[in-house]
This record gives sequence, C-alpha cells and structure tokens, in this order.
Amino acid sequence: DKDLTPIINIVPWLDERSVPQVERVLKDRELASELHRRTGCPPSTVYPFYKLLWFYDNERDTLNKAAKVLSQKDYIVYKLTGRLVGDISVASGSACLDIRRKEWIHDILRELADLKEDKLPELANPLEVLPLSREASSITGLPHGIPIVLGLSDAAASSIGAGAGIEDSITVSVGSSAAIRAIVESPPVEYPAPGVWCYLLDENLFISGVAIKNGGYVFDWYIKLFSKRSHSEVIRLVEEDLKDNLDNPVLFYPFIFGKRFPKFDPVPCARFDNLTNATTEAQVGRAVLEGIAFNLKRVFDTVKKIPKSLKRVVATGGLTQADVWMKMVSSIFEEEIIVQSQRQGAALGAVLYFISRGNLSSIDLEGFAHERRVYSPKEPLLSYYRNAYQRWLSKL
Repeated sequence: DKDLTPIINIVPWLDERSVPQVERVLKDRELASELHRRTGCPPSTVYPFYKLLWFYDNERDTLNKAAKVLSQKDYIVYKLTGRLVGDISVASGSACLDIRRKEWIHDILRELADLKEDKLPELANPLEVLPLSREASSITGLPHGIPIVLGLSDAAASSIGAGAGIEDSITVSVGSSAAIRAIVESPPVEYPAPGVWCYLLDENLFISGVAIKNGGYVFDWYIKLFSKRSHSEVIRLVEEDLKDNLDNPVLFYPFIFGKRFPKFDPVPCARFDNLTNATTEAQVGRAVLEGIAFNLKRVFDTVKKIPKSLKRVVATGGLTQADVWMKMVSSIFEEEIIVQSQRQGAALGAVLYFISRGNLSSIDLEGFAHERRVYSPKEPLLSYYRNAYQRWLSKL
C-alpha cells in the first residue's frame, strides 16, 4: 500500500489461477506474438504479467488499492536499503519487461490491466550497489552502509555457478522443476518452439531456454504416492535394475502439472505405459526417472539450437546427486555432462558474476571447479535409450 506494507500474501509462480487469462491471450495470436517478442516470455501462468491480469479481472479493488507491485526480491531490497528498485535480470522473468529496450511494457500493462507506471519499481543493473539502511542495520546488527549488491536471477546465477560459458554451453538444471538454458549475446531471431523463453542476464547478455514444471518433484510425488521406500532406497533398486534389465521398458509420461513445452497446456496428463503383471517396483521407479529425462531430452534438442556452438553441457540441481540418473541422462542426451561439486551453484554464480564485474569471459571455469564429475554416454545404455526414447516419443 502507500505505506509499503504488503496487502496480500506472495503469489508464487506455481499459482495457476490465471489459466483463463493465458488462454485469452493465446487466442489473440497477434497479441501473444507481440508479448513473446517483446518480453521474451511465452504465455504461461508462471509469469507475474498473467497474475496481474487475473487480479484485474477478479480482484480489481486489490489492484487499485496497491500503491506498488513488487517481486519478493524487490521488497527485501527495499527493507534492506530503503530503495524501491528491481534488477533487470529478475524483472525480465516477469513478462512485464521489454528485453530489448530494458524497460517495463507500460503501454500493454495500462491497456490490459490499467496498471499505472508509478506502481512498478525503478529498474537497475544487477551490479548496482546500495548501502544498508540505518533501520536495517539496527534490526540485523550489520554495519550501517555495508554494500548490498542487487544481483541476478537464480537461473542466471545457477548457470554461471555450474560453469556455463557464453554462446558455447548448455546448462541442465533439475530441482523441483527443471530448465535447460544457454547464455547468449542476443535474443533468438526466431524462437525454435513456442515454449522457448529469453530473459536478460544483465545489460549485455541474455539467457534463453525452456523450463518445465515436471522435474524432481515428480520423483517426490512417486515416492509419496506409490512407494513405501525412501528416495535413496528406490535409487538403489533402480541402479540394480538398470544393470540387469534392458528389455521391455515401462514408459512414464511425467506431466503431473500439465506442460509448458512445446506449448502451454495446463491439463495434467501423467501416465504409465507397458505395465504388466510381471512389472517390478524397481522398473516403475526407473520409469519415473527415465520419463523425467526423456522429457528433458525433448527440451535439450530444442535448446541446443540456440547458442552458436555447443562445447560443454553442465548440470546442476538436486537430481544430479543421483549417480544413476546422471548416467541415464548422459546416454539419453548422447552428450558428455559435467556436474560441478558445489551444491550451492547459484550463490557461487552470483559471487563470480560480481567479482568479474559481469565480464563472464574472464572467469576461469576450470580454476574454480576443484572437484567435478563427468558422465559420458556408454554402451549398452546408449543403444538402449536411443530405442526407448523413440518408443516414448511415438506414444507422446
């Protein structure tokens, strides 16, 4: 509100109330195309732009009463510094920012949500430094004036921390959701699929790729709903099964949250195929992990067209800790995949970005990777997964 006190709770990215608003925009092909071109964000419920449309349609009084519309990061920066400012890296993931002009799309926001220009925060470079306010100092015990760096989006920082370079790398990130992305010098001239996005990394670079909702959380869902075993126990079963059983695979389609790729489809449609009375628990658990990887393979084959070359594939996220899953992914992608030892890759990436002052080409990627694991596609998994993936695709 006018006193900068929150008037509603945070609306998280998984909030899907805005499905009707997304579908309305998709029906207007000219508008959908303009929004994708200008903001880099394909129509999807994950973006704050469509959540604002929902509020305009359903809770207009709340939107009118709001003096400011902020991300949670903007609000934290305000509480630390007393400044209402948002970095362009996070802002470009809102579908409210023109990625070429590096400014809010005020014209469309006014037209579709009656959102006035002064309701959005000032924009700044990720390298901007603000001093800790006296009020925040008294609360935290930190020295007044200590530098607060605005920083990057988690996607950008994670890619840097994983060891991705510019125009020559792909990052595979699998946490609860999943994304495959590349750091590039300019947005794609044409998006290779409707679900491909492109955000600002900073004033000079972009990060482009595809995100999917059905990542590691799908494995959690399977464990909670179908298994009496722990995650590690199921992983051990899968490892044993993969050594001894490369016939008649169970196929799993992991769309428990619907789809963001190749285009937006909010309807959940997960399923198993090829279950028989002889199917074992190990086969089903393996099928879940393979289904997540097969879905990522579809994305990978699209995203690898975006950078100018592909010299390195790096991986990050919780599922990379499962050795058997990384062996699967390497053979399914038919690529060598590097996993850095650091589990806090996004924090590392933010630090590397800051100390290099945004000059990513100056970072010695080999120098900070003291420990890393490298997975290479090997027979018989390579041939097995080449055939299994084609079977999976044929029934998609």
